[in-house]
Amino acid sequence: MAREHLASRDNWQRESAVRGGEVELAFDAVMRAYTKDTKYTYTRQPSDLRGIYGQHPAGGPHGVRPDSVVRNGETGRSIFVEVKRQGDRGNAHERACKYFTPGIISSTRKIAKQPKGVIPFWWIFAGGMATSARYVQEIRHWFLGVEGNLLLWQSIGDYEPVIRHFEQHIQRMLD
Repeated sequence: MAREHLASRDNWQRESAVRGGEVELAFDAVMRAYTKDTKYTYTRQPSDLRGIYGQHPAGGPHGVRPDSVVRNGETGRSIFVEVKRQGDRGNAHERACKYFTPGIISSTRKIAKQPKGVIPFWWIFAGGMATSARYVQEIRHWFLGVEGNLLLWQSIGDYEPVIRHFEQHIQRMLD
C-alpha cells in the first residue's frame, strides 16, 4: 500500500475512534446518572476479563476488555457492555461479536456470577448499524433468541431507549 493510502487510512481510523468515543461517553453519562445512589454500580473499562485466556506468552494477563460493566451490589451479578458506533460501512458489529463466542461467554459467566443460560453481555450498536436496513436485518438475525442483550440505539441524544432497555431486559439479569 502506498504511503498516501496509509496516511488516509490512519485519518479514517482516528475519525472512527472519535465517533465511537462519543457514543461511549453518551452511554456512560446515561448509566452513571441512572445508577447513582442505587444498588447498581457502573464502571468504564473494567479489568475483570483481562486474564480470561491465561498468561500472555510475552508476560502479563491475556484477555479482553469490554467498554463497561454494570453490577448489582446486592447480588454480585454483572453484565459487561460493548458499545459500537459505525457509519454506512465497516465491521464494528462483527468485531463486537467476539464476546458471543462460547469460551468467552463461559468464562465471563463465572466472573459475572451469572447462572447458566444467561449471556453476560449487553451490546449497544449506534450510528448506521442501528438505522441502516441492511445492518439492522443482519444484526437482528445474529441476536435471534437473545434480543434482550441487544440495543440498537438510533438517536444518541435520546437517553430514554437506554434506560427503558436496561429496565426491561438487563436489570432482571442482575437481580
